Amino acid sequence: MWHPHLLLLLPLQIFSAVRALYEQCNHQVKLQSGQKLLINSPYYPALYPVGTSCRYAVEAPKDHMLQFKCELQLQTLATDLKCRSEVFHFNSEGDEVLTSSEYFCGSGKFERKSFLNRAVISYISTGQAPPPSTVKLKDKLTSVPQKTTSSTTTTEAPKGDSIEEQDEEEELEEQEEPEEDLSDEVLHVLQDVGVSDALAYVASLLYDDEESRKSSATIFSIPKTSAKRARIVSNYPLAPLPGGGRFTCLVEAIRPTCTCGWSRYTAPRIASPFNEEAGLHEFPPMAGVLTKKQGKVFCGAAIIHHHYLLSAAHCFLGSETSKAEQLRVVVGEHDLASAYETFATRRYDLETLILHEDFSQANGQPRNDIALLKTRSPIAWSRNVGPACLPLQFTDDGKKLPLAGHQVVAAGWGTTSYGGPQTHRLLKTTLDVIDSQRCRQTLTSAVVPSHTFCTYTPGRDTCQYDSGGALYERIHGRLVAVGIVSFGQGCATQQPSVNTRVASFIKWIRAKSPEVSYCPGRI
Repeated sequence: MWHPHLLLLLPLQIFSAVRALYEQCNHQVKLQSGQKLLINSPYYPALYPVGTSCRYAVEAPKDHMLQFKCELQLQTLATDLKCRSEVFHFNSEGDEVLTSSEYFCGSGKFERKSFLNRAVISYISTGQAPPPSTVKLKDKLTSVPQKTTSSTTTTEAPKGDSIEEQDEEEELEEQEEPEEDLSDEVLHVLQDVGVSDALAYVASLLYDDEESRKSSATIFSIPKTSAKRARIVSNYPLAPLPGGGRFTCLVEAIRPTCTCGWSRYTAPRIASPFNEEAGLHEFPPMAGVLTKKQGKVFCGAAIIHHHYLLSAAHCFLGSETSKAEQLRVVVGEHDLASAYETFATRRYDLETLILHEDFSQANGQPRNDIALLKTRSPIAWSRNVGPACLPLQFTDDGKKLPLAGHQVVAAGWGTTSYGGPQTHRLLKTTLDVIDSQRCRQTLTSAVVPSHTFCTYTPGRDTCQYDSGGALYERIHGRLVAVGIVSFGQGCATQQPSVNTRVASFIKWIRAKSPEVSYCPGRI
């Protein structure tokens, strides 16, 4: 088990070590919307020097993605099935410390897209490097005119659009197209490794035994715990001796058609006989609403935009919860009692609190129970924090989601029993949607407000302090916020719970946030 202080210390050590690895060749590149850029290895089309490493962190504008079309020719020995000598690294999440990356060696082509608006590519070459004075890396990052359609040709950009990172005194020379025709196969060594594997990999890079201290070369190796079994690379002739290589990547900043509802689904851990503990960051849209004075989560919310969250109007009727300046939201959280299980936790102050103008609460039954929360600063997206999709489209027969017979998932930090203690770990539960007639027959009051739907599953329910949290339906793998927890008679009783139907309030949501273009839930 990781010691908390060790967990905090190791990433700092790894970050420093990786930064030192790329100290001589480390680039931060920003693209405009629609811009294309060729990133070539040092001395391209000649081979980059043995024993060097370069890293390129590429960033597109917010709410854009990066599209990569890369061609590799790494001088890999046929016997080097673990790619110890030459490794090319692609990280779709923009992580500069090799976490959750793909690795390639050998020769071939591949295409990838970034997860959000950042990505990192790099290479690590090992072996005997020339004396430092003779190695001066020359990188060319060349803007490509929009008419360029080939990723194999380096086109000289108009004056002022080229960037030479390492040698400002040398003029950019026109690149020649490689003579070799690269094959379509690439050796995949590591794919989507976890944090522990990434730490093990970096540790192996930094391992310095007695023999390596005697040599001017640094020996890098990939541990068995990280590497998948390799396959023979391609038809490209392998080098008689290991070392060196070249690559070229055409990068373009594009605007995706839809970005919402992503989720890390992990095997659940049982927290009680009826509710499961959510996986770490299984619900990126999940947020908790808390007061600045008390600092305690009293309701849930769901992120739907960089500035907006959905919640329940009835959460904001108290003297300490009725004004935006009193409140903030916490995102990327899992265990409210711990600061160590996630580095994604952020808090955002609220700027505006928008309750539905027709909200009412007679006899303890809220109507039009919906609210929009607007944050002062934009919520930053990551793999662990992001917006839910909205049910913007009807079903094929014109009905609004969710339908009777469907299942929805609720998550929150509410109590596990009526009047019981509030959980500090994020719990989830799967609930069945029942039809309105059955709901009216079962409820004691026999009244079901309009624009709501009911859920009932024996032994499972939302409870106190879960109000305002979303009920999600998974559609094509994406989380769609189809409901908002509103009210019920106790918790896990013989009566159903009533939830706000989000699909009935899409026009209201759009009217209150006219600057936003929301992503459809049925993708």
